[in-house]
Amino acid sequence: MLSKPTTPQVLLDCRRELLETIDPAVSDPNVKIAIQMLENVLRNCAERSAHEIAWMREESDLMVAFARDVKSTVGSTPEIDAALAAYETGDNTTLHLEAVSDSYSRAGECLSVAMEKVFAAGHTELHLRGRDILALRLAHEDAIKGDWAFVGRG
Repeated sequence: MLSKPTTPQVLLDCRRELLETIDPAVSDPNVKIAIQMLENVLRNCAERSAHEIAWMREESDLMVAFARDVKSTVGSTPEIDAALAAYETGDNTTLHLEAVSDSYSRAGECLSVAMEKVFAAGHTELHLRGRDILALRLAHEDAIKGDWAFVGRG
């Protein structure tokens, strides 16, 4: 029994029960495939729930700082100004998942329009910095996916 169950712990305990109790009692190959698919989902959800808010906050800070630096270095555009204004007037402090997700989406728009300006300006240093932010986003996505595989596909 868990004395202080976190969401990842609950999900991983469900995963363990699925694999150790339910899977061995099942002989139907189609049901076994479904169990493996559910196991993948539970594992991925456990990883995501452990880090999702922190990762979105971290990435949001980087994306907005990048957009501000693009604005001050290579110049503003109406799109950058609008994206930054939308970000700044939104809720960027609440830690409820829906609010963090909304803030992350607005920060992503800041990154998107800033990258467009960087490409148009041909600014190599900012281009590389933008790529680093995208690489961090990909690393977080890869951590969520883990060793996910297509189960039962041959």
